[in-house]
Amino acid sequence: MSQTVAPDALPETVTRGALTALAGTFLTQGAAAFGFIAFSLLAPGLALETGQDERDFGLAFSFIFLGSALASPLCGRMMRRFGSVGTMVITLSGMAAVALIALFGTWATVMLAAFLYGLFYGPYGPANITVVTRKTPKRRVGLFLAIRQSGVSLAGAGGGFILPPIMVAVGWQLGIWAMIGVLVAAIVMTLLFAPVFRVTPEQPTMQTELHRTFPRRLAASFVLPPNLRLLGFIAVLLAVIHTTLFTFVYIYLLEDIGLSPVLAGQFFAIIQLVAIVGRPVMGWLSDRWGRPELVLLGIAIAASTSIVLAMMISPTTPLWMLYPVALLAGLSGNTWSPIFAMIVGRRAPEGQLAEVTGRAYSLAALGWTASPLIMWSLIELSGGYMVPFGTVVGLGVIATIAILRDIRRSAA
Repeated sequence: MSQTVAPDALPETVTRGALTALAGTFLTQGAAAFGFIAFSLLAPGLALETGQDERDFGLAFSFIFLGSALASPLCGRMMRRFGSVGTMVITLSGMAAVALIALFGTWATVMLAAFLYGLFYGPYGPANITVVTRKTPKRRVGLFLAIRQSGVSLAGAGGGFILPPIMVAVGWQLGIWAMIGVLVAAIVMTLLFAPVFRVTPEQPTMQTELHRTFPRRLAASFVLPPNLRLLGFIAVLLAVIHTTLFTFVYIYLLEDIGLSPVLAGQFFAIIQLVAIVGRPVMGWLSDRWGRPELVLLGIAIAASTSIVLAMMISPTTPLWMLYPVALLAGLSGNTWSPIFAMIVGRRAPEGQLAEVTGRAYSLAALGWTASPLIMWSLIELSGGYMVPFGTVVGLGVIATIAILRDIRRSAA
């Protein structure tokens, strides 16, 4: 029997419903993430077919999260209209359908597929987060959100080990079909175990929905409550750092260092494997200390350090020295988002969790969107990776200062 909770009620203890919801969202979030990860990992095959650079296809990440930024605020509205299960099935189905466009194999069709994928992915992530948050005791939300987000890391690890060899042996097209197959499996699972993913829709509030003209409602759908606005700015910066570690270090290893797609894919996979453990550890620390903002501070410092270490890699660097960089990157750059979601959940106005989470992730998606554009432009202008990597380290310093300011504000 499903354990549906009211918007203003959280269970006092970890129930079977909370555990099954965690398992279900872990797997389905991983399936959704496998799609956008595949766009990055298949870049060498697409570049070879089109005669373009790998970094040109790295821009798919920007198009994915441009779509996500535009669509994430729709999460609350979709959950009220279609329910949590309906929202998840619609968005997963859309992701699977638009991935077919990438099979045309041109830069334009891949970017179009990526943008449309993001439009469907945008509401999916916040809906998935809402299910976990609403079924989990408050004192375990950080840990459960982190475990749920580790589904992304599992998808990244699997993609890193599997997709590059498939691409080399058979072709990048099989990677697209693998992405679609994973998404179809997630749709079937969501339908078969619908009660696991079902929560009571939140009702619109007078402030956010009613007695407003359409333009004002549209503008309001991107605005965070005052106590979350600085955190939204921090999320944009951390998303830029995350994308740099997630996408452009992989492409840097291919283009500048000269690693094969298989070895670079293994580096990428190790980052994801470490994050599978790192995310729950960071979530547990957030619950244990009761101050997720402090954990976020440590993550920001460590992520910037990871990029500095990546800048020190050269073609003569022994292969084993890449592993400490991957270890730190996995523990930092890939672990911030569930901590961010935990803080959003704590500060969201009562009865507006899905709405505010959607808005918060829309802002984060702006960082995920901007990062590849910034990196690609700086690489083209400077002729290398040192200037763009250095710029991202500077953004990490700004993020660290902003988190310290947020900590002082929240303590006041």
